[in-house]
Amino acid sequence: MTNLISKNPLVKKIIDGEVDSEVYDMLFAKQLPFTDEEYLESLVFLLKKEELKTPALKILKNVPEQIKTRYSEKRQANHRVAYYILIEALSSENIEQIIKIIHNQSLPLEFLVKIAELGNTNMLEMLLENQIKLIAFPNILDVMEKNSQVNNFIRGKIQEIRDFYLKEEKAALISEEDIIDNIQDIVQKDQEEQKDESGEITIEELQEKIVTTLQRINELSVPERVKLALTGTRTERMILIKDTNKLVALAVLESPKLTEDEILLTLRDRSISQEIIAKIANNRELSKNYTMILEMVQNPKTPLKKALGMITKLHLKDLKRLTFDKNVHYVVRNVAANLYKEKTTKR
Repeated sequence: MTNLISKNPLVKKIIDGEVDSEVYDMLFAKQLPFTDEEYLESLVFLLKKEELKTPALKILKNVPEQIKTRYSEKRQANHRVAYYILIEALSSENIEQIIKIIHNQSLPLEFLVKIAELGNTNMLEMLLENQIKLIAFPNILDVMEKNSQVNNFIRGKIQEIRDFYLKEEKAALISEEDIIDNIQDIVQKDQEEQKDESGEITIEELQEKIVTTLQRINELSVPERVKLALTGTRTERMILIKDTNKLVALAVLESPKLTEDEILLTLRDRSISQEIIAKIANNRELSKNYTMILEMVQNPKTPLKKALGMITKLHLKDLKRLTFDKNVHYVVRNVAANLYKEKTTKR
């Protein structure tokens, strides 16, 4: 099954080759009622058909750059389409598109390897800023070193990452007490996923699994924990977000497997560091989710400027509740009271 951003059924039919030549003619003449993004997805998949490749490329070259750039930063971006954009951006040295791809945590590791292999000096410098991925997958550094565009500055940065982050030293222990508050939530989620024909796993069995997982994590080095944060299970992520090493905890937020439920649990956990909460608050995608907005406004560790920017989106009942909530920032409480008064007066 092909995962597309477009929900237009005609796009899917074109990709699957279920249309006649007349539809292809209309596509290449841009006579279909498609958005630029729908044209982009349709045409990239036609590149694998030799008889359609030339006209498809001709139209693709005229798809606005901003459409390609916006597409490549989306979490749901189709990997084949994003890879076409990557190769085109490397060829044209479009740094803006490369930056979006580097920051898109849902794209496969191969994208970063390709940038390391073929990117110019500016692109390599941008890639070096993605320290979490480089620490988790140091083979990217090995590929980068072979790139003819590597200069002394980049070589120095590569060595710096190896010296400071890739040592196999044992990391600080995460205590059972540090994760105890979230154990029941983890248990419930794991229980839902691990039901099988033999019946439900008991709470005691799942708690034992969590303790065993914690013991295994406590044997890992920082680079190993960073990699696990990106590739591991929900239980492993919810333990690693409690790591005192901020690099490990932040890596959890960059996992492509991270769910909204996990983020909500993190926002509700008042022991989570301010740096982690700030990272969540800066995520534009999450700011579209009402439940997330409410949790961020209520969390006293959310940067005040961010919280005040979100508070105007709250419903009346939540504004009213905030005015009496002594656990939120006093400025948030006062603004909520003023907004509630203003909105109820207008009625």
